[in-house]
Amino acid sequence: MNVDRLISSLTKLVEYYPFLTGVRKIEEKDKTISIVLDDAQGGIIFNSVSINIRLCDLSLSINEYTSTMDLDKSLELTNKNDVNALFHVRHTRFLCGGVALSIHLNHSVGDAHSYFQLVGDWARMYQNVEYRPIVCHARSLLELTEVDNEVDKHSWSSFNKQKTYVVKGDISPQTEQSVKSIVKIFRFSADELERMKREATAHLLPEVDHVSTFNVLAAHLYRHVALARDSSHSYISKLYIPVNIRSRLKQPIIPSTYFGNAILHSCLETESTNLIRINDLGFWASKVHQTVATLTSDEIKSTLAWIISQPDKSKIVFNFPFDNTGFYITAWNKMGMYVNSNFEYGVHPCRITLPSEDLFNGGAYLFSTEKNDTSIDLILILDPTTMEKLENNPDFRKYC
Repeated sequence: MNVDRLISSLTKLVEYYPFLTGVRKIEEKDKTISIVLDDAQGGIIFNSVSINIRLCDLSLSINEYTSTMDLDKSLELTNKNDVNALFHVRHTRFLCGGVALSIHLNHSVGDAHSYFQLVGDWARMYQNVEYRPIVCHARSLLELTEVDNEVDKHSWSSFNKQKTYVVKGDISPQTEQSVKSIVKIFRFSADELERMKREATAHLLPEVDHVSTFNVLAAHLYRHVALARDSSHSYISKLYIPVNIRSRLKQPIIPSTYFGNAILHSCLETESTNLIRINDLGFWASKVHQTVATLTSDEIKSTLAWIISQPDKSKIVFNFPFDNTGFYITAWNKMGMYVNSNFEYGVHPCRITLPSEDLFNGGAYLFSTEKNDTSIDLILILDPTTMEKLENNPDFRKYC
């Protein structure tokens, strides 16, 4: 990977993604966060270094599956966080000629969909300087009209039932996670996922005619994590699912190339005793499917109207419980993680991962794999006791 070409293509990319060089601005009136361009501040951090080890000496660099995400922090493969820069890049060259490319985008700028769109456009521009990406920066698409605001005020009660976003002060203070969590990677092969989906599809609820692989895997994880947790008492178990609203919001329509944050959450709630008692993958996959389906265009507008109406946006928080009753699962496996990240022709990424310090207990990320088939790498974050019980449950991988 040529560093000079990497820098020149990034310079060209900024013409289409100007917010990469921007700075965060917090409005005094309602604490809304926006990204503004300021010649006196901002910019991109780009570092290029060499280290005296081979790429194959890293566990994550091997071509076959690995169950670990651990990287030696002393190698400094990622830049130290700088709050004044929204986009960080670190290019590390190994003795063998291999390269690690760390790309960090502040979440204020965009969501995962935007991140992988950006990386894909950068890779194509690196290969062909004449490439012209199509990018939508129209933040106004998420700003409702006065008519929409008035109409959606009547549906706020529906939004509140989702229990995904709340205002600080309206709920009891959350206890931050104190138990140390560990991260492991579980690879679900294409065949394993197909067997899982086939069983679920044969036992769907009457009102559900189909489920996706995500619905099935999310249901499987949701139940088995609940089984592995302390079952000495009943509690409300919550499954949180981030949903890309680009294809869901109508009038206005958000194009797939919209660069920014266009994610809202759905939440499935059930008694933990139900998760333990009902051993039916089709039932829970149906429930996950129905939960995601509740995020209709009207529901999205209702949520946006509620957010816009809040006098202090800084008090809006994601209502995730840190008391071991919540589970969060997000899918990145359909975002072209590997196939769109080929900077050099014929040279494919051997492993894509993310810093473990950015993860929280009770979360799961679905990644595609270097095989570029329908297999999935599950990055799972749990406390050690729950993780051990999950791994020791033979039913967790019974579809292998």
